[in-house]
Amino acid sequence: MTQVKTEGTGEGRFLTLPNLLSLARIPLAAVFVVVDDPWKMSTILVAAALTDFFDGKIARARDTVSRAGQYLDPICDKLFVWVALGSFVSRGEIGLVAFAILTLRDFCTVGGFLTARMCGIPVRPDPRWPGKMATGMQLLALMVLIATPEQIGLMIPITGGVNAWAVIDYGIRAWRSRNRSVPGAGET
Repeated sequence: MTQVKTEGTGEGRFLTLPNLLSLARIPLAAVFVVVDDPWKMSTILVAAALTDFFDGKIARARDTVSRAGQYLDPICDKLFVWVALGSFVSRGEIGLVAFAILTLRDFCTVGGFLTARMCGIPVRPDPRWPGKMATGMQLLALMVLIATPEQIGLMIPITGGVNAWAVIDYGIRAWRSRNRSVPGAGET
């Protein structure tokens, strides 16, 4: 994955187009909860996925990548997924165990990130392919819940496996980052 620079015109500015696209997932999540029509839910889900796809692309193309955006994007992703999946839990369409499996990566990475930062380990929320795949699987699981809920039993272990892969990948990266931040660490 290429390193993202933060010296562009987006640094110091919060209300850039990419950040607004990320923030759009918050009202989309709120609307998702109150809508019960599958077509409308699907439209909201696709809109959220498109904002996720385009926010980073536009930021890099316009040189408006910012530290705020690097944090805002994954926060808005997780918020949308948690709220949308939570709406299925509240309606009794999936249980808490399914919710936990589908969001495993999110809770582990948020907890790991906060723990690393509290321990002084310099971990940044850089996007990684396993994490992107886990987000894609979560969105696909949401689409399955909307369109063919009887098939969610198949999606739960698959999404859980991709989530576990992402957690392991982030963990390895954090461990390596820890070793680089401590003088002499990792040397034998």
